[in-house]
Amino acid sequence: MPVQNPQLPTESESGRGCLPALARLTWIFGGIALVYCAFYIAQRKGTVMTDLILLLMALGLIMVRFVDIRYLKGETLNNQPATLKHWGRYALKIVIAAGLLYALAKFIAQKNLL
Repeated sequence: MPVQNPQLPTESESGRGCLPALARLTWIFGGIALVYCAFYIAQRKGTVMTDLILLLMALGLIMVRFVDIRYLKGETLNNQPATLKHWGRYALKIVIAAGLLYALAKFIAQKNLL
């Protein structure tokens, strides 16, 4: 009896690996890191380096989302194919959120509210 060769799974059947999943989790939950960094600044525990880290985290999240869409066939939260228009909206939201968090953290630190 000849043994049949099983077909190799196609890309859609086998998944795309862990890198797209990691990128998706990063851009979805990365805002939590921004909030934590802002909280650290508000407690007056941070230095200028902490301010820079907040900025770099925001830029990093924007870059991860871009790579996810451009190279990893990223999707929206509704599992629809994402476009660069989605990336633009995400980038704008991250910039606004990071700016507001930073301003609020500096205000709280200056007024010594924590």
